[in-house]
Amino acid sequence: KVPLTMRRVAALMEQAGIPHGIFQMIQGTKDAVNAIIDHPQVRAVTFVGSSPVAKLVANRCRALDKRCTALGGAKNHLIALPDCEVDGASSDIT
Repeated sequence: KVPLTMRRVAALMEQAGIPHGIFQMIQGTKDAVNAIIDHPQVRAVTFVGSSPVAKLVANRCRALDKRCTALGGAKNHLIALPDCEVDGASSDIT
């Protein structure tokens, strides 16, 4: 729904010299998702979106023996590192 952050990440990865094709961001409907998963050169898929669609993505990848990270209901994942300011970080995570 709001892909601006990942578009910025993609741009930064390109600026950093990450080779073309290592990271790709694709938005689309079921047909686009299935085409990506089914493509013989795609070996792994990461999905962030609704839980029902995440289950579909994970099941299709599993059926084709492809690696998959499917984050259903995912929103703003954060990781708190050991040197973080705990009160500030925890207010953003919850």
